[in-house]
Amino acid sequence: MLAPISWLKDYVDINVSPSVLTKKLVAIGFEVEDIVYQNKQVSNVVVGKIVAVEKHPNADRLRVTQIDIGGKTLQVVTNVPVVGGEVVALSLDGAHLANGLDIKSGELRGVKSEGMLCGLEELGLTVDAVEGQDAKDIIRFKDGTSLGVNALDALGYNDVILDVSIPASRPDCNSIYKLAKEVAVALGTSCREPSIDFKSVGGNVNNDVVVEVKNSALCPRYMAASVKNIKIFPSSQKIKSRLLAVGIRPINNIVDITNYVLTEIGQPMHAFDKRELGGGKIVVRNANEGEVIVSLDDKENHLTSDMLVICDAEKPCAVAGIMGGLNSGIKDDTKEIIFESAKFARDNVRRTSRVLNLRSDSSARFEKGIDFGSQELGIKRALALIAETGSGDIQEGLIDVKVDYAKTRDIEFSTRKISDILGCKVPKARLIEILSKLGIAVKDNGKNLVAVVGEDRDDILGVNDLAEEFIRVYGYNHIKPTLFEYASLTQGSKPSKIKFVDKVKDTMVACGLNEAVTYSFITPKFADNLKLEEKDGLREAISILNPLGEALSIMRTTLAHSMLETLAYNKTHFNKQAKLFEVAKIYLPKSLPLNELPNEIETLSIGMYGEGIDFYSAKYAVEELLRALNKDAEYVRSSRPFLHPGRSADIIVDGNAVGFVGEVHPDVQDTYGIDNYRVYIAEIDLDAIYDEKSFDEKRNVKPFSKFPTVDRDLAVVVDDKYLAGDLVSAVKDAKIKYLTDIKVFDVYKSKQIGDGKKSVALNFSFVSLDRTLTDEDINVEMAKILSALKRKVGAKIR
Repeated sequence: MLAPISWLKDYVDINVSPSVLTKKLVAIGFEVEDIVYQNKQVSNVVVGKIVAVEKHPNADRLRVTQIDIGGKTLQVVTNVPVVGGEVVALSLDGAHLANGLDIKSGELRGVKSEGMLCGLEELGLTVDAVEGQDAKDIIRFKDGTSLGVNALDALGYNDVILDVSIPASRPDCNSIYKLAKEVAVALGTSCREPSIDFKSVGGNVNNDVVVEVKNSALCPRYMAASVKNIKIFPSSQKIKSRLLAVGIRPINNIVDITNYVLTEIGQPMHAFDKRELGGGKIVVRNANEGEVIVSLDDKENHLTSDMLVICDAEKPCAVAGIMGGLNSGIKDDTKEIIFESAKFARDNVRRTSRVLNLRSDSSARFEKGIDFGSQELGIKRALALIAETGSGDIQEGLIDVKVDYAKTRDIEFSTRKISDILGCKVPKARLIEILSKLGIAVKDNGKNLVAVVGEDRDDILGVNDLAEEFIRVYGYNHIKPTLFEYASLTQGSKPSKIKFVDKVKDTMVACGLNEAVTYSFITPKFADNLKLEEKDGLREAISILNPLGEALSIMRTTLAHSMLETLAYNKTHFNKQAKLFEVAKIYLPKSLPLNELPNEIETLSIGMYGEGIDFYSAKYAVEELLRALNKDAEYVRSSRPFLHPGRSADIIVDGNAVGFVGEVHPDVQDTYGIDNYRVYIAEIDLDAIYDEKSFDEKRNVKPFSKFPTVDRDLAVVVDDKYLAGDLVSAVKDAKIKYLTDIKVFDVYKSKQIGDGKKSVALNFSFVSLDRTLTDEDINVEMAKILSALKRKVGAKIR
């Protein structure tokens, strides 16, 4: 809520700075999100007096002025007709204006200019914001205005506005008056009451209108007042400035009074043009199904029978609590009005507002809730403003149609009970004093205390609420932190599984991948898009009862579809490269239809495409992850239908298949609309490789050798049935002493090699920690390697 401090000062004396006031409000439970200083919306704009004017030597339409800004005279070139002696607003060198313009000294047609004359627009103002200015002219001050001062201060546009976040439990504080009460409590002072003094001039409201409420559940209170001989004119500068400060556009004196009361008292009001009320009646009823009303914003609204409307004897005139009808608004020739001040059910206002897509400041207040006392205070305050501004003749009496309700309620309590709730000592005298300041009278019945809660505090229902009200003012610092009777201090930490997932994510980021987050819901078409076989278990997906749409109607059984859609999105948005990962759950039902919860499996998905990215880029990310988790893996040819048959592999850890890595099948790429690039994906079952004991252990490391590494290449011919990985495994199993690395760098087939045969070229790296290896050492090792390859895969040297 926006609360100008000048408006708050109508009710409470504020003798502290805005920043101190903010801290005190925060201390009692009201967060201040921002402090807006009106006079700081532009910088370096001051009041100056023109002391000399002469024609520009090089331009007929320009004038060269000398302007006194208080002890200093500046030369300014302008095209505005001015004369000596005028007091104007001048932006200086370095000024920043509300329209985004930055002012710099320079030359205009060869003559130096040290500033610019400003109008309202440059200062971010409208004619309603300040008095006595023309929107199409520069700002001109009265003679005698102090020179050199901030131009906004000279215009009187220098209020300070607090943007206060009102707790949901305190809807009563959505008003200047009720917030001023809290300010008074925070500052330890008193709060004045709103002026509701007015005199009636005769007549009677009951002779002007009849009010009938047909649904008291949705409208528990409806008040009406009558004003005749209405005069329509612009509001005073004070009212206009205050409305603008809280974001409400001034219209005319009558409409502005209703908005003023809305902001000041928190009571939404409406003013009906009396001549538009057919039959001289106001009927509060449910709308007829299909009934139509054109609201003040010129929108045609089709009503339903659960919506509440304000009608005359013939037609709807307003949507209750939201907006008046176009036919009921105040016009320039309006002579008689009927004020409405009512309480409407907040839930009905909210539903109606959303269904009709019709919102207003009034509906926002009703949705938050208003108390029973606001209607009478609001309508009396409006009538007082009518009298104060001379806007019309107030008729005798008020119509008040209401349900029976308790104006106060008693809550019996004791200081002992409050102390037990808060866990601190509660001085009785201080308790009574604080509750009294909060408007809660306290009586002593000899046995206990009794709090008398008024109709404006719907949020206070029991002793716990009284304890909360007391401690927020008394100070939370009085509560000393203690442990439960049998509790002890523990050191918090993340569970092992979360640490494991964090390590997975950190490793992926270290490999240059970015994290993606996608919905757990996918389209049923995913299985066909991935070319899954009809009997593939991944097709057995859980359907959602109330999906957002078909595209998000089942729970995913693989992350591959989501990753490919994300890569396709990046490709269609002209990203030339993407390296992504996602850690999320897949949902595998134990049976369908569901009769028990599915298996939720934590899964890692990797996806990438772009220049310089190939199969080994994806495999590298997988290998780095497994290395970080202290896991060894084998790779075997994959037969998954969405992967390229010759450029993919299943990942085997501890003898179990835990995932896959490979290039996406070209047909599947076409389905997802990814062209011009080869796409690579991987997926790993993290639950399958999670080991609470081993993943976070320190890894055994070896020192780097100070001696040179020796490389040897070897090309062997093997049967086509053997994979390159089979050859690598055969060598690793031989445990060659000085071997540190094996790489496959070529696979070749030809008729010369023979049918069913292929040539595999491998690179071997050898090193010793204590000496330089000789050719003889390497030859011995290579002989062992060749022997192992012959024995395991029948290899022959090419």
